Formats: sequence, C-alpha cells, structure tokens
Amino acid sequence: MLSEYAVEPAAIGADWRTFKDLIDRFGTDKGRLISRFPTNWEKKVIQAAKAAGVPDVRMSSIVERLRFSKHKVVDFNRAYDYAADWINNALREHASRPFKAIICDAGKPACAETMEPDDCSDTHALFGAPTSRDVTRTAHQIADALHTITAVSKEVDIVDPYFDLRPRKGNYLATLVSLLARLAGEPGQTKAIRIHFRDHDTRPSAEILARDGSTQVTGLLPPGYSIELYAWSEKHGGEDFHDRYVLTDLGGIMIGAGLSADGPGESTAFTLLNFGHAQKLRSRFSDGSTVYTRAGSAVRIRDSGSAELF
Repeated sequence: MLSEYAVEPAAIGADWRTFKDLIDRFGTDKGRLISRFPTNWEKKVIQAAKAAGVPDVRMSSIVERLRFSKHKVVDFNRAYDYAADWINNALREHASRPFKAIICDAGKPACAETMEPDDCSDTHALFGAPTSRDVTRTAHQIADALHTITAVSKEVDIVDPYFDLRPRKGNYLATLVSLLARLAGEPGQTKAIRIHFRDHDTRPSAEILARDGSTQVTGLLPPGYSIELYAWSEKHGGEDFHDRYVLTDLGGIMIGAGLSADGPGESTAFTLLNFGHAQKLRSRFSDGSTVYTRAGSAVRIRDSGSAELF
C-alpha cells in the first residue's frame, strides 16, 4: 500500500515553494514515502537550499519540516556510490529494484518513470496513491500489503483482538509466517514485532503460550527479530477492544475483518491512518495505557526459539 519514490535533493531543496508542496505530499498516510537516498538525504536538501540562496527564514522552516518528516523520509537500504551523481545512482538502483518514480529536475538522463516536481499531482499515473483498498484474505496477499510498512519501520504493533496461534481459532499463523518470510529478505533489520490481543478465559496461560508459540515460530524469525505477545482486557465502561490495526513508528493501517487468512473468497479493507492518529492508537497498547489493562505476563519469543515471560 506504500510506494517508494527517489527524490533528487536539488530538485526539492532549491526552491521553498517546491519543497513545501512536495514534502506535504509524502507520508505513510499519503501512500508515498521518500527514499533516504543517499543516507544523508536531508542534509543534501539543506545544502541545495543554501546553494540556491533560500532566505534564512525559509531555511529555518525547511530544517524544521525535515526534522518532523521522519515518517516521510525512510531508509530502504539502497546502495549509493558517492563517486557518481545522484541521477545516475537513482537510475542504477531503479534498474535493479524499481522505485515507483524518480523525481528530478528537467534535463536529467531519464527513464519512463522519471517525473519533474511540477508533475507531482494525484492525477498523474506515477504519483497517484490510493490510501485504502480491499485485500484478499490469503496469507500471501495480507503479507504483501503489510510488507513495506513493517519492513521500513523500527517498531511494529499488530493489534487484533482475536489473534490466536491455535489453528482452530483462525489462520493467523499462516499470515505471520508469510510476513516473516518477506521480512527475512530485508538486510540489517532487527526489531520486536508486538502482537496485542484481547484476554479471555478460554485463552491459554502465558506459560502455555510461551511453550507452544516458541514451537510454532522457531526457525521462522529473521536474525535479530523477536515476537512479543500481549493480552489486554477492557476497562469497565471504557473503550471496546474491537478494531484491528498494524501500527508502527511511521504510521499505521486499519484492517477491517482482521489478519486471519480465511481464504481467497473473502476480502478485508486496508486503510492508511493519519500519522498522529496511529501514534495515539499505539499508546493504548503501551506501558501506562489508560485505555486498556495488561492481563498477566507478556511472552517474548526470540529468533533462537527461546521464550520468556515478562
């Protein structure tokens, strides 16, 4: 549901209005992410603005906006040759792992997916980005829809009140396995995937969950990954625990019917969330939450297969 764009630092930084218009069109909630390409992309934008003589008051605004754009400019682990210029780097990377589009100034060596900043409108075929769609309820399709946001985020919270690793309670395990297989191909990533579900008296104890969960995911977790399982109960008179989400430090997705892979005959709506709203929802499932109450111990399963309660 998210598309990666290569944006030339000079093309966005040399003019204040261009910068303002473009940066506001990106973000997880917009369906578009700027590739941090090169890794000092923000610094390159500031350098381009200074070189173009952008006034100090506008420079301050550019610096401030970049500081609050961490959910818009994201590291996709792209290789960059500093001995070559930006456009040739972009074209080389695009040939091996395509961007949705390359946004650069006019007159640069081009490919079919090259755009100029003035072309960046929602009606342009390369820039259009739907923020909601139906996803077929197979493990493959659900994992595909979640791959980008979970791969580029440092923190991932999967929220589904009915999430259960027991096969008779829905096919959640297949979705998790399919997603982990995709994440295993992302180099240099380490993270905890936190799974939040609703407590119920038919749920197994944390001790049993640790034992069985470890058996089910051993060998599936990429190096450096762990899974954390949290049970939550509703507060009397408080919020219902019903909605399903995948929430991250970059944003989130609301999921209509849930994450169980119930078959190709069904679909569920995936909708991108406003960044601030996603962070507010994440706080419901964090230490000190005033919305829900942690039920018992949480379970952590490491890539080695070991499990612990905490």
